[in-house]
Order: sequence, then structure tokens, then C-alpha cells
Amino acid sequence: MSFEKKKYYEMTKRRDYRDAQNLIKELTVQINSLDRQANKSKESKQLIQELKKQRKEQYDIIYNIKKMFDWSEFGFTKDIKRYRRYYKANLNSTICENLSGRCFKAFEKMESELIKDQYRCEEDKVNPCVHYKRKDSLRCLTAKRNSTGIRFSLDEKNRIGTVKWQGLVFSIDLSKCTLYEWQALHSEICYCAVKRDKIKGKWKYYIQITLKGHVPDKFDKQTGELKRQLGKGNVGLYFTSTSLTVSTENGVKTYPLEIKNHEDKKTELLQKMDASRRATNPDNYNEDGTSKEKSEIKGWHFSKAYKKYRAELYEIFRKECEEKKLLQEIIANEVIASGDVFNCNKMDFKFLQRNLGKKIQSASPAMLKTTIERKLSYHGVSINEISYSKLNPIFEEKNVSKKDLEEVAALIRLF
Repeated sequence: MSFEKKKYYEMTKRRDYRDAQNLIKELTVQINSLDRQANKSKESKQLIQELKKQRKEQYDIIYNIKKMFDWSEFGFTKDIKRYRRYYKANLNSTICENLSGRCFKAFEKMESELIKDQYRCEEDKVNPCVHYKRKDSLRCLTAKRNSTGIRFSLDEKNRIGTVKWQGLVFSIDLSKCTLYEWQALHSEICYCAVKRDKIKGKWKYYIQITLKGHVPDKFDKQTGELKRQLGKGNVGLYFTSTSLTVSTENGVKTYPLEIKNHEDKKTELLQKMDASRRATNPDNYNEDGTSKEKSEIKGWHFSKAYKKYRAELYEIFRKECEEKKLLQEIIANEVIASGDVFNCNKMDFKFLQRNLGKKIQSASPAMLKTTIERKLSYHGVSINEISYSKLNPIFEEKNVSKKDLEEVAALIRLF
């Protein structure tokens, strides 16, 4: 990443690159102001077309500069070749290609946020940047296909799965697989990944397999009927920062999304960690208790007690995450069984995250919406998003407030 950062800063320091970016911003502001006019004349329409042509020319300049610096996912793949030889004992070319792709996506995300920051006020600016991975933060290694790198093969006769990775060979007992899991393993394998997670202070390793094709159907063991079938009728979904209200023909139900947090326990552990860190690193703090500058700090030393408290804190976060995921899977299953046509309000979850913080983190409405969309995609159904610009006139006509969850969800269902 260090090499790519240097290349990025060299590219963005160029005068022609900066001039093109500034001109694109000015042209975009002019085009948007002309588009907002109610009655557009022929002259204004022609002016918009001319401004768009000028903007396209500036985009072409930036594209040529990026091409000159080989700034693309393929370019990142070529750059990683010079560093891959140091890790060739464990990482083959396909895994390194995947890592370079992740790195390029991080830079792409940063670039898109920087462009959006140009049109935001000072309070709403994100000021994005690309960070290095912290120690022990890399949780997954993935190849691009199942033929090289990390490979998984299935022995149907002995019900054993075999994983091969750079000379390592280990088997997985599949004798206790359910019918659903066994049917899924017979699908074509896209790629295989080695994943790890820290549970109760110890690393646990898993094999994660990504499969092609349709998800197998689940059946009830007692009745033999299909599980998780779509219902019939229109469904209105109203997302707020902490709840989901579902309106169907049979009635309205509100699901609270916030889970039980352990803020007191977290605060206690953080205080203990801070006291332990100060006791073992007195040279890294000033007399008034503030930490010294990074250039003055030689290093940090952590005691066994600190590591114990840190493991307890991580375990609390892990359990909360698992509890939230389980709750959202249950809610999503109930939602998809309530109808076959789904309408919901359009929300800017990133904006809410910046303003509400812990509330959004505890409830995660965006994560629930993604879960519902994923489950509906198995049946070829999507959610229709309705913007507030279309909903607000109806709310004013019906004299309905956004706080009236049941009434708003009912209106969205009938939209």
C-alpha cells in the first residue's frame, strides 16, 4: 500500500489533474443549477449539453492521467508482483491478486468520498483516507477460483472434504452434515477461503466456500413443507434509526432493532485497560496525563492483565454482533413470508450513522435491509424504494407525521 500511496499523491499533485478536478466541480454546479429551473428554454438546454461536453473532456484528461500512472485494478496486480516473492511460501498469485483488488477498491472508495466532500458543508465532510491493516486484523484469505491457491474437493463416497493450500492438506468430516448443507456442497464452487475469528481469546479457523447457483430449499422435518416461502399481497416497510414497521393486509407490526448493550461493562473494561496501559508505559505520558506525540513514543508494552481485559472486551463485541445478526435473520424470515410485493422508504443510512452514531450501530437498519434483499433475491423479488419527495405530499394531505409508524407503513404499502 505504501507504494500505491506514493503513486496516488504523485498523480494528484499534477497541475493538470487538479485543474481538471476543479473545472469538473464548477461545471457540475452550473449544470445542476440549470437543471433545477422549472421552465427550461432551448438556449438553456443547449447550454447544458455544451457544459456536459466540456465536463466530459475534463473526465477524459483525468482518465488519461490515470492511464499514464497505470492507476487501475490491473495496474495494482502488476505492482504486487514485485512484493509477492517475499511471501511466496504462503501466498500464491491468485491470493495476491485478490489482495491487490481489495487495496484498489479502498482507494476507489476514498476517491469517490473525496469528490462528494467537495459538495458538502464543513460539518458534514468525511475527509476519507486509506489506512494500513492493523496487526491481527486480517481475517480472511481468498483465491479467485477453486483450481489454484486454496482448493476444496468433495469425496461423496466417504463424506469427507479435502482442503489443499501451498503444501498443507487437511480433511473435514462431513458425516454430520444436514440435508441442506449436503445439497449445497454439490453446487459448483466459485472459490474457497480460509477465515479466522477470535472466540474467548483464542483464534478459531474456518473454511468458507462460495458456491454458484440457486440456494437449496429448506424443509420442515415434521411436516415436510417448504420453509421460508413468499406470502401473497403488498407489504409496506418503514425503516427508522431504531425500528422496522411492517404493514400487511393482516395488520401492522413494529420490530425494535436495538439489542441489549453492555455499556457499563465496556466502560469498566476500558478504564481498567487505560489504567494498566498507563502503569506499564509511564514514559509515554506527560505530567498532565496526556499522551506524548507519536514522534516521542518509542513503543507500547502491554501487560497480561491488559491483554485479558482486551480479550473480554472483544468477546462482548463479538456476542453483540452475533445476537444482532440472529435477530435480523429472524425478522427477515418473518418479513418475506408476509407478501410478494415490497415497498419501503428510501433512507440515507450513512448520514444517520454520522449523526446518531451508537444508536445506528446498535440497531443496524441498513444491515437488516441488506439481509431482506438477499433473501428476496432467492425468489427473484426486489424492494421498491420510495423517496420522501414522493411521500411528503401524501403525508401532508393525510395529515400524517413520520412518528406515526403504523400509519406511515400503511401508506407506503398502498403506494
